[in-house]
Amino acid sequence: MKRFNNRVFIFIIFFVVNFIVANATVTKKTYLNYMKKVLAYHQQENQNIMNQWKRNIQKSNLFGYSTTNYPASYAMLLGFMYQQTGEEKYVQEAVKQLLQYEELKKLFPKEFYADRVEYKKGLPPISDFFGMNHYPSAYQFIQSSKKINPEDRAVIEKGVADCANFLMNFPEWGPMNRAILRAEVFRYAAQCLPNHPDTPAWQKMANILASDSYQRWEEEDAASYHPVWLYSLFRYVSAAKDANFFSSAIPRYYLDYYLHQMTPFTCIPDYGDAWWPGEFGRWVPIYEKGAAIYHEPKYKWAVEKFFTELQRTDPESKSLGFALYLVDAYNWCDEKIPAQPPVAKSGLVMDELVGKKVVFRNGIDANSTYLMLNYQDEGDGAFMGREFLRSTIMADEEKMHHGHSDENAIISLMSKGSVLLDDAGYRDELPSGEYGGYRADYFHNRMVARKNKRWISLEGEHREQPLLEFLRNSGAYRSVETQLIDFLSFERIEFSRSRMKDLEMGYEWDRTVIYHKVNDLFIIIDGIKTIRRDYFTFTNLWHTQKIQAQGDHWFNTRIDNIQNWQNPGNQELLICFPLKESEKMLGTFDLMRHKQVGKTIYETMSGQFYENQLESFVTVLVPHAPGADLEKIAQQFEIIQSDKFPQAVGLKMKLDGREEYIGLKLDLLMDYSHQTVRPRYVYELGKVQYGPIETDGLFTFISKKDGKLYWACSNMTHLKFNEKLLQQSLESSFGLQPTYSREMLSSYAKWRCWEAEVVE
Repeated sequence: MKRFNNRVFIFIIFFVVNFIVANATVTKKTYLNYMKKVLAYHQQENQNIMNQWKRNIQKSNLFGYSTTNYPASYAMLLGFMYQQTGEEKYVQEAVKQLLQYEELKKLFPKEFYADRVEYKKGLPPISDFFGMNHYPSAYQFIQSSKKINPEDRAVIEKGVADCANFLMNFPEWGPMNRAILRAEVFRYAAQCLPNHPDTPAWQKMANILASDSYQRWEEEDAASYHPVWLYSLFRYVSAAKDANFFSSAIPRYYLDYYLHQMTPFTCIPDYGDAWWPGEFGRWVPIYEKGAAIYHEPKYKWAVEKFFTELQRTDPESKSLGFALYLVDAYNWCDEKIPAQPPVAKSGLVMDELVGKKVVFRNGIDANSTYLMLNYQDEGDGAFMGREFLRSTIMADEEKMHHGHSDENAIISLMSKGSVLLDDAGYRDELPSGEYGGYRADYFHNRMVARKNKRWISLEGEHREQPLLEFLRNSGAYRSVETQLIDFLSFERIEFSRSRMKDLEMGYEWDRTVIYHKVNDLFIIIDGIKTIRRDYFTFTNLWHTQKIQAQGDHWFNTRIDNIQNWQNPGNQELLICFPLKESEKMLGTFDLMRHKQVGKTIYETMSGQFYENQLESFVTVLVPHAPGADLEKIAQQFEIIQSDKFPQAVGLKMKLDGREEYIGLKLDLLMDYSHQTVRPRYVYELGKVQYGPIETDGLFTFISKKDGKLYWACSNMTHLKFNEKLLQQSLESSFGLQPTYSREMLSSYAKWRCWEAEVVE
């Protein structure tokens, strides 16, 4: 019995210990150990790193004089270790690194910077605002040491002042990363040198630059710059000791906004100016701060996910940049917050006015399905900041700021550990690559429009004008407007509908993304309405790396790698075009995206359009394992010619023994009466026949199998299947007619949506 009790006791201890380990969060000790490894590497290699940099100094016509951030960054890590240990050896080495800039300046010939007015008063230690904050930050860590001799202290303090005064020449402003990075430098300089004669000016400028980002919406729409902006903003708030900052809803909004975008590969998709898979380092302190402030377990979960990826990308613990991010993660970490994953479901990210993104997903783990639609335009926010940028820098290819012409584009599609659709990348060179690469509209998974007609010979397809040649232009951004039309989530199916208006070009484009959750596939229905008479060419573009096979209106695609990143999964993507119309042409061309040549699949048509004329494109995206019967899959999708086509489009599907139908109205005003009565809509005007379905609903889905019928419908008064009434709104009296008479009108109000399963 005693032996049995001992075994039970040992088992309990084993279980408890393993449970604690399995649920342990990343701790301060974890960060400290990582930073110690990085420090050990750079203590040994810093001279070699500097020697290599010195051998590669080149003149930059854009930046002129530009030293390396490395010594200041290394000094900052040394300074942090001094604060942790109190050991003066770290101070002495940090001082040595900061003083090194006086020698680095001499390496630059005067012709590198003599023609630039901002250097008239002398050279700052660092001219790059992305890393300039490390210089005053490093000094802040060691400033209290009594072992810094007066001569060295004077040189370093002059360097701090020179950095701040240099930025006074061009203090970029607006709610964006470059402005808040500058504000950091001014804040740290003022704190380091409270008695300097220029400190009041630095403090004032810090407050001015930071104010645009305080409780304001960010003006950028680029995955790579979101963490730069928010991390720098959090650092500034910490330095300012502003206890009120996090009481606003906006900081928490952005923490949730980025978290909702997280892909099965942990990163957020590479929309706007960004490279796949992006960075992980800055997100660690960002979410440590969020977890500590809001006591939010899902933020702590994000910390663990991002830190795991950070370690994976730096397995030998050499990254000085990562180590410096962990300095703040260490200082902001609250070890009492548990880690708990967020609820993973499809939805708006985070809203339809600011975020303007939709994510479809069936989970949060590495094998989940994930699709992002971005419909964000420049918007109405940050007007002065955007105008300042537009008038001071060459960024004609961008949405202000760092955004691409990706409105209504499918940014990313992932399934079972594979990337199946990706975005275009950042750029090849400043200010942008050839033909606006990779920001122009035709680099993205979206519809593009052009005036006029592509030249096609009647004598043979080989003599036609190449589509890419026809689509290409300078890449200059076209101002458009976007809005959400609808998003709904049913038990078996989900859909979003978003609109892009190009009033100058003269058309509106609605993109409806339908996620078939049961079979894990997507249907994309694009409806275009021309708002003036003109000759248009409309083209639907889908970008991939390889086309494995193709058949009648389908292409099987695969992405093996995105630059050096190897796609770990084995999934492929079948892209089908079931709307087989003679005026629509299918084809492919090669296109450089993300610094590698891939394949672009297109469906295009040209024609003379009239006011309010409608055109539609239908695409089915089917993730699948290699070896699938592609022709069989493609034949499962068939267009139903509705009685109101092209005002409404129907699709029939045969999936796993089920007979299924989708009906979508492209014309939202179809059922509106010319009479201004209320309700305005009339069933007889708005009803559409999609094969066996009759309804005035805007979106309809019906699935039939073994005598059971599942249906989901939105914005409807009636729904019938094979003449059987499935739904009918209740009749009601409507007062407040336009004549303000006392006469009541009896009619049916449309229901927002409904779903049910019935016996057929």
